[in-house]
Amino acid sequence: MKRCIALMVIWAATLLAGCPAALAHDMWLTVDKPELNKPLHVMVGYGHAFPQSEGTEKERLNPVYLLGPQGKLESRAGDKLDFLTASPLAKGSYVVVGGRSPQWYTKTPEGYKDALKNQVPGALSCLRSAKYAKAVVNLGGASDDVSKALGQTMEIVPLANPAAIKAGGDLPVQVLFEGKPLGNADVKATFADFTKDGSAYAFAAHTDKEGKTMVKVWHAGLWLVVAKHEVAFKDAAQCDKDMHAATLTFEIK
Repeated sequence: MKRCIALMVIWAATLLAGCPAALAHDMWLTVDKPELNKPLHVMVGYGHAFPQSEGTEKERLNPVYLLGPQGKLESRAGDKLDFLTASPLAKGSYVVVGGRSPQWYTKTPEGYKDALKNQVPGALSCLRSAKYAKAVVNLGGASDDVSKALGQTMEIVPLANPAAIKAGGDLPVQVLFEGKPLGNADVKATFADFTKDGSAYAFAAHTDKEGKTMVKVWHAGLWLVVAKHEVAFKDAAQCDKDMHAATLTFEIK
């Protein structure tokens, strides 16, 4: 398993040349002071300087839901980029799940259009971007139930509950794409306010052939893990590339 700690991983190196800045943005989920026997308030973040959110179109967000001791818990959308569970939470570990509907970035001489390549006269290239997000929440206890794959097109699976990992330790994770381990995937991680402008990550590594790697969580606080994967679009007449990005957020104490 290849692993490295990169104290200054320049964000620009992760971007696709010539693509709009929005493609550099990640989507993540955080929770607001979770408490036993109360509904959970989930915030959706979108930007490149975690945890500062720049916002996104509310209508593009998929409904957020939770998986935990009470089974699947639905939520209702709030007034902003947030969701509130319909039911209060019992003791245990939960995975919060969300996503953002795919968006088209078709390049033209005049700029980018949110449409298929074959729908835009003079189109030069096309990329579709899809984002998937998960967060781990522990209330009054922790279990390994958070280590199950959930079936997102792309996902980062924590192979241990982050609550069991102390600052300075290693969190094992596995990256899956279409349900299969994704080998040699770029995995980056950072913690809240590591940089003010999102220009660097606190950690970087590649997965092994089983899609696994260890994330060095060397600082207490709220962490974000990011993995991205690009494939050819299934219909070259419609678009050229399919970009998938998954995130996982959790707290380290």
